[in-house]
Amino acid sequence: MKPEVSIILPSIRTERLEKLYDSILASTKRTFELVVVGPYPLPEKLRDLHNVKYAKDFGSPVRASNIAASLCEGKIYTWFADDCILFENSLDDCLDQFYAMGDSKNNVLVAKYYEGQEGSRERQTLQPDSYFKVNGTPAGSPHIPNDWWLFNIAFLHADFFNELGGWDCSYEGTWASHADMAIRAQFLGANVEMAQIPLFACDHMPGGTGDHMPIFVCQHQHDEPLLQKRFRDPNWTLNVNPRLKIDNWRNAPSVWKRRFND
Repeated sequence: MKPEVSIILPSIRTERLEKLYDSILASTKRTFELVVVGPYPLPEKLRDLHNVKYAKDFGSPVRASNIAASLCEGKIYTWFADDCILFENSLDDCLDQFYAMGDSKNNVLVAKYYEGQEGSRERQTLQPDSYFKVNGTPAGSPHIPNDWWLFNIAFLHADFFNELGGWDCSYEGTWASHADMAIRAQFLGANVEMAQIPLFACDHMPGGTGDHMPIFVCQHQHDEPLLQKRFRDPNWTLNVNPRLKIDNWRNAPSVWKRRFND
């Protein structure tokens, strides 16, 4: 039987995946699959689980995300960070709100979450809803409506996700590709709500700290300039194709040299 929810997870921190999986179990009573793509093998505990899939890839985080999406079989797609821990019942709370939006395949629920130091709620921050809007971020543009949302973490019907073609793999890091998808989706008439209940808590690595340096560099040197070039153009609605080929990941390098330069 196919799962209700597919969870897309590009990952390099496989040592964290057991805790993440256990937190998903505590967050939902619905059927789900966790689809992991990255360079390193799964922890042994997860390798034989019927609802965990894995594909090995050394490409960028966006390429890994789209490869994971190609393996999904659920009716609803969402995506997490590999350093997050879900709250009890939080996935069910978000899905309940998503279904309450109605039957339109263009419905999207944007998730909110805590960011900060792992294991320390006192040092974690729940950003205001305005944090999840396109304008006010590096993706902002005078040619984008102020009420459009980012899709940092979101819930989409599989049909709508596939109509969009997933993420654009001409970006390298996930943040810009999520912003790009959000803009394209809302241009096509997506009906978007913000979740009422936070979904998870995750780490925040400022600048190039920890293993974040390749992400920091690609975002500032490549992804943000590309995003701004596209959507700060007054004619972007004429020049940007909102529907991509779902297998556009095949055009991205199979080895992401910012991280795997050997």
